[in-house]
Amino acid sequence: MTPLKKYIWLVGTLMRSGEKGLTMEQIGDRWDADDEMHDNGAFAIRSFHRHRKEIEELFGIEIESYGNGREFRYRIADSGKNGYFRQWMLNAIAVNQIVADSHEVAQYIAIEKSHTDPLPEILQAMKEMRMMEFDYGAYWRDHVKRYADFRPHALKMFERRWYVVGKYAADMPYRIFALDRISNLEIQKEAYTRDPDFDVEELFKDSYGIILGDDLEVESVWIKVDAFQANYLRSLPLHRSQIELRRNEEYSLFAVRVRPTLDFRQRLLSLGSTVEVLKPESLRVEMKEEIAAMLSRYKDEEE
Repeated sequence: MTPLKKYIWLVGTLMRSGEKGLTMEQIGDRWDADDEMHDNGAFAIRSFHRHRKEIEELFGIEIESYGNGREFRYRIADSGKNGYFRQWMLNAIAVNQIVADSHEVAQYIAIEKSHTDPLPEILQAMKEMRMMEFDYGAYWRDHVKRYADFRPHALKMFERRWYVVGKYAADMPYRIFALDRISNLEIQKEAYTRDPDFDVEELFKDSYGIILGDDLEVESVWIKVDAFQANYLRSLPLHRSQIELRRNEEYSLFAVRVRPTLDFRQRLLSLGSTVEVLKPESLRVEMKEEIAAMLSRYKDEEE
């Protein structure tokens, strides 16, 4: 059993217990009553505290203890942390618990799948700060390339795909690899030192998705959105910098500060005629050219 499955079981068990939480004895009883968990070893207090520390380091999920001196209980802390990995983990476990608790409900739950095969090994490499070696099949290349001495720093999820972020040396730029294109992954013996100031959210703060776009300037992008589509952008903003500058019955005007990367332009195009880019002019021109190229594909031969 991978450490990830143990983490999921522990977080799920404590989530199900609510604010009251569980005593150490109760956690142990549930562990030993679960055939799959017990088959991988009896419950151990030392292991529990190690898993507890690793869960917070990897996912930002804190298992807090509280009590009156005679009895201590453990529960999932409402720490105020809203990192995407923490929220994904909690959401995924919540759905998993619903499915596990009610097979009748499970048939009515449609879940979008994502490729997570290398995830446990990457988490282990991140935890132990050891380099990785793997094959990678980029879509723009017709052959698989072997990479070695890769230092994994973080994981990021974007549009149902997981990506690992890291670098080859301290003085080199960060590289990003999609997990669904990684194969034959091996954790190397060599260790590395992670930059103590590394912040994955800070790294992507000016990006829409997974493309860093270091060669692009951060731009103030203004978009005019029809009133109906604007409702969706209010509930799920394009970017954390999004602000609404104007609103009336016909349209809203939004502004975001991002690098206009390929994935950002593709997102705007996916909104179709409900959105118009007003500025910067360079992005407006790019959008017009792309829309013209799209239109040309739909012209009949006689036109």
